[in-house]
Amino acid sequence: MVELSPYRRHVLSTRFPRVRLHDDVATFRPPRADVVVGGPPCQETSVAAAVHGRRTGASLWPDMLRVGLDAGAKWFVVEQPTGNAPWEAEVCGDLSRAGFHVARLEFGACDVGAPYLRRRVFVLACSDLSRLEVAWSARSSAIDRVKGAAAARSAWNAGQLATLRVDAVSAGEVDGASPRCRRERIEALGDSNPPEMMEIVARMIASAVAARWRDDG
Repeated sequence: MVELSPYRRHVLSTRFPRVRLHDDVATFRPPRADVVVGGPPCQETSVAAAVHGRRTGASLWPDMLRVGLDAGAKWFVVEQPTGNAPWEAEVCGDLSRAGFHVARLEFGACDVGAPYLRRRVFVLACSDLSRLEVAWSARSSAIDRVKGAAAARSAWNAGQLATLRVDAVSAGEVDGASPRCRRERIEALGDSNPPEMMEIVARMIASAVAARWRDDG
């Protein structure tokens, strides 16, 4: 994993103590990997950036592309908020020129039972078109399975969520008077997706890998 923020690196190292953690994607030299997953920071590509006049299109996507190619990845998974078609087109174009076939998947946390929207775009790319087609055909069943599993383990506690202040800015949580650790926690949560969303994509890729194993005997 690669994360620049010291606070977020601390959280990640606590949650995943056996996973290697690097601090800067620009200097990261990856090991061999079949799948590269990332959400290049969206501060200058998102709808929120456009609303505040700060959308420049700049992101760490070029570094993610370089990491994936250096790793010899067969799959790319690129996650972003919705609402930036030009940036998505740039990502898809770069992947196509690198020899990958690309599909665009959009869904929200609400589609797996969460009591909030959290819509996201996942650009899914594979060097093998037939494997991408298998993954794409598995999307609906993957969503249904993840939603069912989340419901079975009561993943969404709507009662607890209803007690939280969801507008951190108006609540005074991110102003200069708030503790830095509190602001960093809110910002980190704002940049995060529930793991059930990535589980959908993982199940899609797993379906394609399993189909390849069957074909190879």
